[in-house]
Amino acid sequence: MLLNVLPSSYWLLILRILAATLGGYIVAALFSVAALGLPLDTMMSLRIGMMGSFIIWAGVATWSFITPSLIRLWGAIGLAACGLLLVATYGIH
Repeated sequence: MLLNVLPSSYWLLILRILAATLGGYIVAALFSVAALGLPLDTMMSLRIGMMGSFIIWAGVATWSFITPSLIRLWGAIGLAACGLLLVATYGIH
């Protein structure tokens, strides 16, 4: 039964799992750091960052298995990570 599955499909599945776990973690962590740049109280920014990071990680994990294109998936993760890195570096102030 396992011999009928192409070896390339294993790599595609591994890339999707990596996008769901590692990519979701990177985007969620950058969002929680970028939320500290909000013009709010520090505790409110921390709460927004923590709650938002869980939602973002779940969304990226779900989207990584729904989208048909791996290139679009990794491109969106990279674009989101670059955008959040800019916001985390320079802030919104």
